[in-house]
Amino acid sequence: MIIIDLEWNRSYDKIPLEEILQIGAVRIDRLGGPILDTFTVFIRPRVHKKFNRTAKTLPELQRSQRSTVDFPAALRSFSAWCAGETVFADWGGDDFEVLRQNCAYWNLSAPRPVQLIDLQAAFSLRLGTSQGLALYRAVEYCGIPAPFTYHNALNDAMYTALVSAWIPPETLSLLCYPKEVRR
Repeated sequence: MIIIDLEWNRSYDKIPLEEILQIGAVRIDRLGGPILDTFTVFIRPRVHKKFNRTAKTLPELQRSQRSTVDFPAALRSFSAWCAGETVFADWGGDDFEVLRQNCAYWNLSAPRPVQLIDLQAAFSLRLGTSQGLALYRAVEYCGIPAPFTYHNALNDAMYTALVSAWIPPETLSLLCYPKEVRR
């Protein structure tokens, strides 16, 4: 299983693209399992000239601005690192869609997972709520030490992997039901 996290910029111009600035990912063999490998790449922005308020606060924004890696090269590296993995997860369900948008913009093939898991929704089910918790709140709830900054894609992917230990595998089967039925 690959847990992915992205940091991106949605600028004020007319191009409807959340431009990826960093890809972070970890590989685990099961929910709550040990982190087997990590991946991160900072991507030089090429589409939007200005940063929105959220992107301006990213702790690693300068690393993206100084990067020489463009999105097509980053995707090639990420795809090679994934090595045919077919199960992907993220916190909130948005990251993979943003990855697909960027692939479409650059006319590249996106990874084709067999299963996409929204671990935020699964964790919320575990807590018996339909409200999504911010990742830092889930980390606090689980009592996980948080020595690394949030909103760094690799750090957030690692925190998500650690929180996944609190999600029983049977909870994932509930995600296939509509939200109204899950409650």
